[in-house]
Amino acid sequence: MTGAKKSPSRWPELQLYGAFLLTTLGDRMWSFVIGLFMHQLGGMTWVAVQQLVDSLLKLFGITFIGQFLDKIDRDKIIQRTLLLNNAAVALSALIFAGMFQYRPDNYATLYLLIASAIASVSKVASEIQRICFTKDWVVVIARSESVDLSKVNSYLLSIDQASSLVLPWVSGWLLDHFPWQTVCLVIIAYNCGSWIAEAYILRNLYQNTEGLKTRSSELEGDEELKGIKDIRMNTVTTYFRQSSWTAGFGLALLYMTVLGFDNLAASYGQKHGLSAEYIGFLRGIGSLLGIAGTLSYHHISKRVGLLWTVMIGLIWQNIFIEMCGVSMLLPGSSMDVSGFIQNTTASQWVSKAIHKVTNPEPQDVPSIPFWEVSLPVNLFFFGIMFARFGLWLADPAITQIQQETIREDQRYMVFSVQLGLNELFSVLKDIIVIMFPFTSLFGALTLGSCAFVFAGFVFNLFYHAQCGFSLTNKNMHLVEQEATEMSDLSDTSPERQSLIGGVSGDLRAVEEETKATSSTSNEEETH
Repeated sequence: MTGAKKSPSRWPELQLYGAFLLTTLGDRMWSFVIGLFMHQLGGMTWVAVQQLVDSLLKLFGITFIGQFLDKIDRDKIIQRTLLLNNAAVALSALIFAGMFQYRPDNYATLYLLIASAIASVSKVASEIQRICFTKDWVVVIARSESVDLSKVNSYLLSIDQASSLVLPWVSGWLLDHFPWQTVCLVIIAYNCGSWIAEAYILRNLYQNTEGLKTRSSELEGDEELKGIKDIRMNTVTTYFRQSSWTAGFGLALLYMTVLGFDNLAASYGQKHGLSAEYIGFLRGIGSLLGIAGTLSYHHISKRVGLLWTVMIGLIWQNIFIEMCGVSMLLPGSSMDVSGFIQNTTASQWVSKAIHKVTNPEPQDVPSIPFWEVSLPVNLFFFGIMFARFGLWLADPAITQIQQETIREDQRYMVFSVQLGLNELFSVLKDIIVIMFPFTSLFGALTLGSCAFVFAGFVFNLFYHAQCGFSLTNKNMHLVEQEATEMSDLSDTSPERQSLIGGVSGDLRAVEEETKATSSTSNEEETH
């Protein structure tokens, strides 16, 4: 008598959620407060400088490191990056605490650079952790626990957005009611405690999940193609050979924007008298809409498929991003491009931009009640807030398309290039802000951002057209992937055909041996 089939335990899935929650709580608090720290000590220019250092390290560091991560034990990757992330945040926060306590005007630039560089190291480690969580571990856990991948993706993104909902408001309240050096000490204490807890959870999860200890090709249905996984191609070339590269590239274009509710937008708000608590509140509402987007993504993708989910999300995002552009054209807006051009020569512009970098300017703009904030500024933030729903509806759908169309043995490599492209456009954006760090020109940067967000939609529309506009087939992107894989097999280069031939020969030998063994077994059973 056979017992009832035991349902799979959800414990590994819950462990993944718990570890990811600890990471996102620390990351979201730090990413919010460091922008306010930089603005307070050096203005919008230094907010852009800090983001530029972040992006450059991620662009060159992660893209380079990514090609080796597919060959390294998953436990070593996550544990080392976890330690590096938390230690770097704690050290950077300690430097900021010293600056707020002693106000070292003579060495402000040096201390800001050191604090920014160390914080950027933590950002690189944090991004590698996120690749592990959201691009690799989640796929393995979902498969081993027989859980719908889109559901787990949705929950992880909801955890991330929930952290963004709560932590900016909490951090803003702390900054408005306590000395900023005290907030730095709170951050240091949290990172030390969360490192211990998260390291224990992840080690336990790794040891109890067999799928995390192995790396095998996901490709099914073509035995010859499985043998090709040993081919080592150039990292960037590998990215652009993916069938879904246009979707990923369109996602990367969205990083060429000052409308990401990041620290640049917060600095713009501080320039107009918004308090840290009000900015945190606005970011929290944006995150709440982001949570609604991630939760909707799971249900919408089930009904219309991933491709149409991307289209719905990006159309929604573009509608409200254009609202930000409109806000810059309304009466009362601080945008004055013509006035800047008429009153500033090229040499004056260059000297002013350099001066803002080399001589950090502490900001002391008094906060005003939120009901006194001008209509253009409120409309600007409302546009960013409501656009979050569309962004977080489209973003996980694009990510899942990539997850489902990228081979497991190339996953870290390809997603590292994706992250590198994201940071490339972020670098270009930060350089432009550093070159034009004037409030009167921020409106022009906003209008340019609207154009790039629309370009991201166009690239995804092109990918959708490649796959087809079927209203009944929800897996058109997988059909496109199969066509790409068959195209790879038709490569007539001598090296590739030699490899395929060798693999085919080995597989035929294995097949013949299997048949012989099977025949012998059958004869024995007959006798």
